[in-house]
Amino acid sequence: MALNGKVASASMTHTGLVRNNNEDAVGEVPDIGLLVLADGMGGYNAGEIASGIAVATVLDVTQRRWSERRTGHIDAESGYSGEALIIKDAVEQAHRAIHGASISQPQCAGMGTTIVVCVLHDDRASIAYVGDSRLYRYRSGHLEQITRDHSLLEELIARGHYSREEASRLVRKNIVTRALGVEPDVLVDIIEEPVEVGDILLLCSDGLTDMVADEIISATVGKYADNLEKMAAALVEIANQNGGKDNVSVVLARIDSSFARGRRWYERLMEWF
Repeated sequence: MALNGKVASASMTHTGLVRNNNEDAVGEVPDIGLLVLADGMGGYNAGEIASGIAVATVLDVTQRRWSERRTGHIDAESGYSGEALIIKDAVEQAHRAIHGASISQPQCAGMGTTIVVCVLHDDRASIAYVGDSRLYRYRSGHLEQITRDHSLLEELIARGHYSREEASRLVRKNIVTRALGVEPDVLVDIIEEPVEVGDILLLCSDGLTDMVADEIISATVGKYADNLEKMAAALVEIANQNGGKDNVSVVLARIDSSFARGRRWYERLMEWF
């Protein structure tokens, strides 16, 4: 289903004020509602190679497989939509490509990248992600983080070792526990959420969230809800005004009208129970 006229989108990536090169990468295919953001890491320029491979692979694999999907199909074993499984497979293929390059090319040894992918279909967002790049949903004046960081900080909080306040003071934010390309295997998390007209989705690298509090992000999204290009530019500008210590990237989508196909996805899912 083409989403032209039903979903508006915009993206921006910036080197920031401290780094010499941009290791973030972004991509989108508005016609099918595909949004991708990756934040690379590694030796000299290797991070940008990893993020570039990740975004290019996800865009390529998803577009090639999109026409093969069974629209409205829910996988009985996993409970996920066919569209969610396509982007999961695309992320896994990106992982294998990055890991292979890191082994075969000495200059790329140890490189990796976070990634967050979202595809919009049937009035829902299917999300696949690895690492600490995030997806937020802004709905009715409220900003909510949908993904959960794969980071040491979040792991320690989940295990009860620290409260969130204690962890934010005592644990480094940017130690990720999962990334594409680093280990032979990777676990890709999937989330599926319904979307409503008026929702705004924000994919971002930690160059935004380390520099800008969620309250300021929420206020900025609300202020520029009618203009996603200005919203993207404003978010990047605020991150840079606050120090710009990292590359900063955002990808935005606003739901302007319904793109449901027949019964809603969760109604079909209930048939399996």
